[in-house]
Amino acid sequence: MAKIIIVDDDPAMVAVLSEVLREHRHEVIPASSPERALQLTRDEAPDLVLADVEMPEGKPLGLKLLQQVKEHNRSIPVVMITGQGTKERAVQALRAGAQDFIEKPFQIDELVKRVDNALVQQKAVHALEENVELRRQLQEKFRFDSMIGTTPRMEAVYRLIERVANTDSTVLILGESGTGKELVSRALHYNSRRAAMPFVAVNCSALPEHLLESELFGHRKGAFTGAAFDKVGLFQHADGGTILLDEIGSMAPSLQSKLLRFLQDKELRRVGDTDTIKVDVRVLAATNEPLQQKMVDKSFREDLYYRISVIPVQLPALRERTEDIPLLVAHFVQQISQRQGIVAPHFSEEVMGVLKGYRWPGNVRELQNAVERATALCDGGVVLLKDLPERVLEAVAGVGAVAPRVDSQQFSPQSVVTTPGTRDPIIDPLLAEKAAGAAQWSRGLPPMQLKEFLHRQEVDYIEQVIQAAGGDKEKAAEMLGISMATLYRKLAAPCTEEEMEVEKVQPSV
Repeated sequence: MAKIIIVDDDPAMVAVLSEVLREHRHEVIPASSPERALQLTRDEAPDLVLADVEMPEGKPLGLKLLQQVKEHNRSIPVVMITGQGTKERAVQALRAGAQDFIEKPFQIDELVKRVDNALVQQKAVHALEENVELRRQLQEKFRFDSMIGTTPRMEAVYRLIERVANTDSTVLILGESGTGKELVSRALHYNSRRAAMPFVAVNCSALPEHLLESELFGHRKGAFTGAAFDKVGLFQHADGGTILLDEIGSMAPSLQSKLLRFLQDKELRRVGDTDTIKVDVRVLAATNEPLQQKMVDKSFREDLYYRISVIPVQLPALRERTEDIPLLVAHFVQQISQRQGIVAPHFSEEVMGVLKGYRWPGNVRELQNAVERATALCDGGVVLLKDLPERVLEAVAGVGAVAPRVDSQQFSPQSVVTTPGTRDPIIDPLLAEKAAGAAQWSRGLPPMQLKEFLHRQEVDYIEQVIQAAGGDKEKAAEMLGISMATLYRKLAAPCTEEEMEVEKVQPSV
């Protein structure tokens, strides 16, 4: 069904054309003048304009309307109706951008055919434009070399994705929450021959069984209470493209049976319908649950598992590839700074050491949130420990990780920034403090409070900067972006919350 504007100064002709096109399930918007048609074109965003050249009789205002429509939106197809002996005007219309022309008197079937052909041709043009745009997106966002990570396990993932992207094989993407399963599925889609067609992602755990069945397969009007109209399911919506079934392990057993039949036959039956519909769609599945255990528990069908896991892709957890953390941090900082229009802050080595020492149960997604928080809270363009989430500091402090000292011979404001791509380990605890911490635990004493831990790290860092500045505290304060008063206060004792608030608004010297 398309939205079509019909414009003619003959009301009888408008009535006839409207009736014919409505019978062919098109939405018709009549107009009696070129001025009204142009306004409707701007307000209604039609799929096609059907206009008479001779409006009013003897005057080619239809050609002017064609020009105005194309100036407004060149993608709207315009079909012109011409009278006998006005073929020259028809040629003018085609040169001005008309999709087609129909000569009076015409057969109704011929008119409908010309209109449908114009709509089909325009859809093909849109598909081509979308394909070009998707290819651009592929180059910008979903190319493999932009997926962050250089560890051997990530390299293996890239190679596997590249080999299977342009096939129709079902892929099962495995990995903990936050490891990038949907990113992998999009890379598979946008690097395949289906890239110009829809990509649809559905979370199987977000809907109850009956609603998920309706979402996936669609339903007929009256199939159940509340089904007031026919609904096209997501499988049918993704026809020609790719669908991702995320968290497939949570799918109800009865729905698993229906999915299995669909995967085998590539046919679906909407809820409440007796007819089957052929659909060409590539199915990807993702889960963070151990499906093998679910098969043992009989909560996941074994035959469905083997059907969806033709090609399994296992994504490593972030704690299994800590060498990639500096690369990920640099990537996220660049994204955030570009999006917010700010100067990208530097992450000190001690901060990067803490980030590499944390286990990241939320994986890459949690790291991204931590980087965004630190970027928003940091002062002076340098991210320090105080800018990190407390859970990260507490977890790392619990295992005795502390920051390395900076070599004063190599210190510069840039030297505290971890170079993206470095593989050198950054966490190198001071043995004395680690031993003292271990002794404290062995005596049954509680660990130091978070405020004390942060103060020790901050003092250690300030002293290193002072040493790098040749003992000049004023120069050190300038390098740190704080006032002399703040420097002395930080060296003296841990800041109270009130002092920290004062520090935020105090100008540096």
